[in-house]
Amino acid sequence: MTKSKIKLLALDLDGTTLTDNNTLTKEVRSAIEKAIDNNIIIVAASGRPFGTMPKNIIDIPNLEYVISSNGAGIYKNGEAVKRILIDENDVLKFLDITEPYDLIFEGFINGLTYTDLRYVQDPRAYGCSEAYVDYVRSSYGHIADMRKFIYEHRNEFDSLEILEHNEKLRSYLWNELETKTEMYITSSTPSFVEMMNKNATKAYALEWICSYLGIEKENTSACGNADNDADMVRWSGMGVAVSNASENCLNSADIIVSSNNENGVAELIETILQHNSNCD
Repeated sequence: MTKSKIKLLALDLDGTTLTDNNTLTKEVRSAIEKAIDNNIIIVAASGRPFGTMPKNIIDIPNLEYVISSNGAGIYKNGEAVKRILIDENDVLKFLDITEPYDLIFEGFINGLTYTDLRYVQDPRAYGCSEAYVDYVRSSYGHIADMRKFIYEHRNEFDSLEILEHNEKLRSYLWNELETKTEMYITSSTPSFVEMMNKNATKAYALEWICSYLGIEKENTSACGNADNDADMVRWSGMGVAVSNASENCLNSADIIVSSNNENGVAELIETILQHNSNCD
């Protein structure tokens, strides 16, 4: 773990900064504001596309930077400063590999979500928790034929996702896609397979922001809970996982804080502020 002062903190949202009920506690919000007041740059780093970022996060004063779509989009003050699209050939391979199966797809284009109409109409039937039903229904596009939509927009995607609860099929598709395409494949929740350009990871996006701002790796911290956070947790100078994190994320961390339901991010920020005071 770094002995240098932390100047930038990247925070995953769902399952890390937000509770399981998709809420931001007053304790965590207050801690984020305190960090910003102490000149720590806060970066929201999510698998969500920019258009679905929680308002209670992006409206925090002076929270300027957002990593969206697992690293495919980087935003400053609401404007895209970098997008990394999936290669068109990989989208076509994706359609070929998944063709034999009746699957639920989502796609992110320019910060907006396009979702299979079946999932929008009855999210609970596809395993969506009550807290995220409104999130699913807020998708920009409700698409009756996602395969056709993906083909027609094959050179526009930030990210593609498969929702599949059958673990055997999900693992098979993951392996096929990983073997036969150049895409980066990860997961924010167990039933999802999430695909981006091979350079679109949270770690890459965090490194890009640090280079843009002139901040060294050892002056960074990152906190997450899922496999799609593990790379940025490993890359940062102070890697952190909440206690409810996946095994991969926990193994990537230097320190572990309390869970997302126990204000773990607030605990982390207090730790960072104390760490910084010891570096003075």
